[in-house]
Amino acid sequence: MGGVKSYLFPLLRSYSALLFNSSVWGGALLLFLTFLNPNLGIGGFISVFSAYLFAHLLGLKRDFFRIDYYIYNPLLVGLSLGYLFKVNVVSLLFFFVSGILSFLLTYILYGLFSYYLRLPVLSVPFVVGSSLLYLSSLKFSNLFVINLYPKLHLSLPFQLPLFIDGYLKSLGAVFFLSNNFAGLVIALLIFLTSRILFFLSVVGYYTGTLFQALLTGSFSQAFSDLSAFNYLLTSMAVGGVFLIPSLRSYKFALLSSLIAVPLTFGAKVFWESYGLPVFAFPFNFSVHMLLYTLITIGYYGVVSFYRGTPERTLDYYLTYLRRFPSVDRTVSLPFSGPWTVWQSFEGPWTHKGLWKYAVDFVITDEKGKTYKGGGYYLTDYYAFGKPVLSPVSGDVVSVVSDLPDNPPGEADKENNWGNYVLLYDRRGFYVLLCHFKQYSIKVKPGQFVEKGTLLGLCGNSGYSPQPHIHLHVQLYPYLGAPTVPFFVSSYLSGNKFFDFGVPKEGELLEPVFPEKSLLKKLNLLIDQEMTFTLFNNEKELLKTVVKMAPDGTFYITDGRAKLYFGIRNSTFYFYHLEGDTSSPLKYLFFSAPKVPLISRGKVKWEDYLPLLSISSPLKRELYLFLSSFNHSFFKVKVNSHFKKEGLIASTLKFPGGKEVSSFVKIAPDFGFEEVIYDNRLIMRRKR
Repeated sequence: MGGVKSYLFPLLRSYSALLFNSSVWGGALLLFLTFLNPNLGIGGFISVFSAYLFAHLLGLKRDFFRIDYYIYNPLLVGLSLGYLFKVNVVSLLFFFVSGILSFLLTYILYGLFSYYLRLPVLSVPFVVGSSLLYLSSLKFSNLFVINLYPKLHLSLPFQLPLFIDGYLKSLGAVFFLSNNFAGLVIALLIFLTSRILFFLSVVGYYTGTLFQALLTGSFSQAFSDLSAFNYLLTSMAVGGVFLIPSLRSYKFALLSSLIAVPLTFGAKVFWESYGLPVFAFPFNFSVHMLLYTLITIGYYGVVSFYRGTPERTLDYYLTYLRRFPSVDRTVSLPFSGPWTVWQSFEGPWTHKGLWKYAVDFVITDEKGKTYKGGGYYLTDYYAFGKPVLSPVSGDVVSVVSDLPDNPPGEADKENNWGNYVLLYDRRGFYVLLCHFKQYSIKVKPGQFVEKGTLLGLCGNSGYSPQPHIHLHVQLYPYLGAPTVPFFVSSYLSGNKFFDFGVPKEGELLEPVFPEKSLLKKLNLLIDQEMTFTLFNNEKELLKTVVKMAPDGTFYITDGRAKLYFGIRNSTFYFYHLEGDTSSPLKYLFFSAPKVPLISRGKVKWEDYLPLLSISSPLKRELYLFLSSFNHSFFKVKVNSHFKKEGLIASTLKFPGGKEVSSFVKIAPDFGFEEVIYDNRLIMRRKR
């Protein structure tokens, strides 16, 4: 059965991929629809089959079923030929050869588009291949055009308004089924799969056709033009697939649909002069133009990995953004023990203008004072002479160490930064630490230092009225360069743990380092197995094993789902769940999405879950759709703390005010021992 699935499921997903989703059942329905016109079904199947055989001959069998555009481009070519030619021995051979040609075009054009333009190939191979094959067929007298023979005409048994009928027929035209019955089935399929895609298909179609009607002066002609499928496909691709769904992506979708109108008519003038349909050229061209521009200018909303539907992509993006607001510029605290934030971003004194993204640290006592006695001497200040540690691993760029320390209350205006160390982090930024004690710096330019290396001692050189550490991040290797935002990782503020954040003025901070025993328990290794008893009606067993993905990430799997995890910033994370979302692994994810590797005291922390954690499907899908209009509308927040050593207690706060409690027990050897969710014992480790 597994062997059949490995062939059948990718084939079915290729049908769904034409509508920008990965639904197997949706693909099965679309496959059935194409066989309502046997010529279509046979043409598509033969072309895909021949493309697969050729990929197998080349040794690309695994890639063929793993990458959907290898399948859907031959599929489209086969459908287009099945739409035009009557099935017989000659046409079947033509379909077979066409599948191989379309595979070769897909392979070549994918390489060119991805390498030189950083763009998806979309259905460009289909447009090129079908155009060439249609032109070549003019010389093949043994290919019989199907229009000369009776065809199956499917239509709804009642009259629809032209503007609705046109929309449905345009949807059907995506699969060369230009009738309203097929269009209605496809519209329902899109709606059930993704409300965002359905919304965009409607927006795209009516934006394009109304603009076309204004240009041509005929609404009936615009709503009868089947090439309008280009407008709705363009809108769906731009607004929900290649851009993170948002109000801005919807604006881009609307504008792209408008652009597709003149592109469609311009293409018609050329294509129809050769007796060719316009195919999907306008869709491909308009999407590629916009996407190339957005990628080139570095637009933040371009999707890096599409997750099957716009809703899933949006949910993953919003959750990741809330959990990990910055992974590019993070630094550790440059000290050990508790220090106080004297001045943070846009601070009241010197952190202004180009230098507003900086943090100053001092040491305070129980009364909030930074010194003992009268504070007349530098040695009265708690921070003076304390070790300053490297907040990153990187290269020492430049050092100044010979400037004198100012007496308390005075400052050196000539040498603003005082004694300093400038480090280059190979992630692409520079870190500046200032006001070191004279002659205390221990590192030299050109030296590579690990995070936590002793750089020198805290002093009072430069523009500094009292001993403190100044820290900021910049993008250029010279003093006075503009500062840029950054995050501080792995620290406690009071009893609250932050895997990363921007410290606030007056906060008492302490860096966090992983506890060895907890790190050992949660540093799960490949092939480690955990077997749980599931406390449902039958008390079945859940067998899990740790595996590594091809990209080097790790996950726990039960064969149905993959729960990805990792350790960084002194924190164990469950990143996301892939596969069957009904897997009991979801309760482990929901109950312990983040675990600080420090269990002392009453440490507490916050995290966020995807909206997919909402149990009601109707609410979940509604929230996801509405979130596309405003990303801050809905969130699932998790407040956690160590109830006692090894036991994590959490409260999940859902939109609408519902709260769910959960408990996760960490196992004494490795992994997890027990999960209680919503007052129900879900699973317990079997020993």
